[in-house]
Amino acid sequence: MRLRKIPEARTVVGNNPIVITETAARSQINQWQQLFGKAQPLYLEIGCGRGRFITESAAAYPDINWIGWELREEMLLMTLRRLEQPLTNLRLIWGDASYIDQVFAAGEINRVYLNFPDPWPKNRHAKRRLTSVSFLKRYQQILAADGQILFKSDDKNFFDISQENFASEKWQQAAAGIAVEPDKIISEYEARYRRQGKAIYYCQYQRR
Repeated sequence: MRLRKIPEARTVVGNNPIVITETAARSQINQWQQLFGKAQPLYLEIGCGRGRFITESAAAYPDINWIGWELREEMLLMTLRRLEQPLTNLRLIWGDASYIDQVFAAGEINRVYLNFPDPWPKNRHAKRRLTSVSFLKRYQQILAADGQILFKSDDKNFFDISQENFASEKWQQAAAGIAVEPDKIISEYEARYRRQGKAIYYCQYQRR
């Protein structure tokens, strides 16, 4: 479904203090803990969409610093509207995730969440997939020694291709299969797909 354009989104998102532009995010490399003001594990969700997962997670786990990354300002506006009050352990990056290795230093992230990313089904768009080999190499760089990736998808073909990419890059698989019961906190996409009766494929990998 095509995302409706919201005229005020760019202004509202750009003026919100918890939103960090792509340019500003690059200058924050290796200084994210200082930005939060409290050194805690740093978890990142790439493609946070309408923000259900990232906002509920930040509220439920104040002992973790959370970052949501999203390209579209309309999605970020929806995320901001979910917040009843500011959360000191939450920041949002507004920009293209292709530059992730220029935003975080080696070992700076403890966990990456990929919740139902765009499968980009056409072969010519394969490099855009967040589980492509090129992205896996970037995650390998920014994750801590015990860092993890948690990935979910409703697209079996995309999931299988992603599994092959993880294997080719020699990531250590900790779990994989069909998520029968939902986790305590799920994204709006997972909630929708579960209502539709779709299978939810998930996997968890450790940094090699």
